[in-house]
Amino acid sequence: MKKLITLFLAFTLFSCNDGDFDVPAFQFTNTVNSCGEYTLHIANSSKTEVLVLSLNDKHISNIEGTATYPISTSLVVTYRLFDAAISTKYFCQSIPPFSPNVIKELEAKEGTVNIITSAITKDAIITGYKYKISISNFLLLDNDSRIFFETFDIGTFTKTL
Repeated sequence: MKKLITLFLAFTLFSCNDGDFDVPAFQFTNTVNSCGEYTLHIANSSKTEVLVLSLNDKHISNIEGTATYPISTSLVVTYRLFDAAISTKYFCQSIPPFSPNVIKELEAKEGTVNIITSAITKDAIITGYKYKISISNFLLLDNDSRIFFETFDIGTFTKTL
């Protein structure tokens, strides 16, 4: 009887299933890509995970200093997981291509986008601006997943004049 109970316990303990729980890696490259001036995105090394920031001209200005903006309908942050690599021009098209397919999409529900703007000068003449972007208290949600970062560094975006 002891052998039967031991066998039953061993079978029960080793047959656990953790389900289909996929946690995004959120390990992106330091390259901030842009489409126009107001759609910024970063991707992982295999270009299958992407974080997209949709800004407007109020957010990317030529005023030096630090500005903070709450995530809202005018400042959207979206995470997408694709089934294959995307090109850097994927978000520049008015109609997204048929493939690769979006496997998972998480939309930011809370957070504050922090943008530190500094001028780029050459011979005392401003030739552009550099924007260091991060997100604090960053919360992404969908029906199945909740992902939170206290601080998430997007990277640096440069705009030349």
